[in-house]
Amino acid sequence: MFALYQGQARPGNTRQNLGLVRRAAAEAASAGAVILVLPELFISGYRLDGGLDSAAEPLDGPSVTELRSIAAEHAIALIIGLPEREDDRLYNTAVAIDAQGRLAGSYRKIHLFGPDETRLFTPGTEPRVVELAGYRVGLAICYDIEFPEMARALVRAGAGMICVPTANMQPYVSVPTTLIRARALENGVPVIYANHCGTIAPLTFTGDSCIVAYDGTDRARAGVDGEELLFSNTGSLFPAQEADLLRSTQLVDLRL
Repeated sequence: MFALYQGQARPGNTRQNLGLVRRAAAEAASAGAVILVLPELFISGYRLDGGLDSAAEPLDGPSVTELRSIAAEHAIALIIGLPEREDDRLYNTAVAIDAQGRLAGSYRKIHLFGPDETRLFTPGTEPRVVELAGYRVGLAICYDIEFPEMARALVRAGAGMICVPTANMQPYVSVPTTLIRARALENGVPVIYANHCGTIAPLTFTGDSCIVAYDGTDRARAGVDGEELLFSNTGSLFPAQEADLLRSTQLVDLRL
């Protein structure tokens, strides 16, 4: 079983946000989930007009250390976004932590959205696929998944599913309702899309977090507002028929 958490992080309050992670992990693990996906920059809160620089940490810093402890305590893998510092650079990063509390890998957002992200962050350079709970998981962050080439690159690299911490805001409601379904269907892999909800002025998030199966159909979807913890059985997310398995692996690289 996979789980997804939609919630509202408090900007600048890392301690409270980690508390939300701990609570969601405990509930998801007790329901039988093996992977929990949470939103973009959830540890710091998604607010780009100040304070993010002071919240950024290296991957061996206290926030990732606590995330590793939470994963090990509840025996559940975590995928979550945070601001990463390396030397004098900041990255919009997603970390993947396995159920033993080990850092399975990290991904730095390649497609930065808008002038604020571009001003604050250095873009990543490489797609990333990690091993979690026996699955090959492709990592993307928010705007990344709006590009068909990004999902295709992850599947070509061996991803059998794609997990997307996001901070999608109004008016871009077509991203969770249309594009996420399209990315799943066109690549034949499930997509888990974990968004913020509510308002952090001047942004209002769209919610609509979702777990979408390989055929582009919803298996679970949150509302536009409010905290939710969603679940989906793994068997309903992946292709069961041989023809579907063949279809999902025939990826033609057209260079026109």
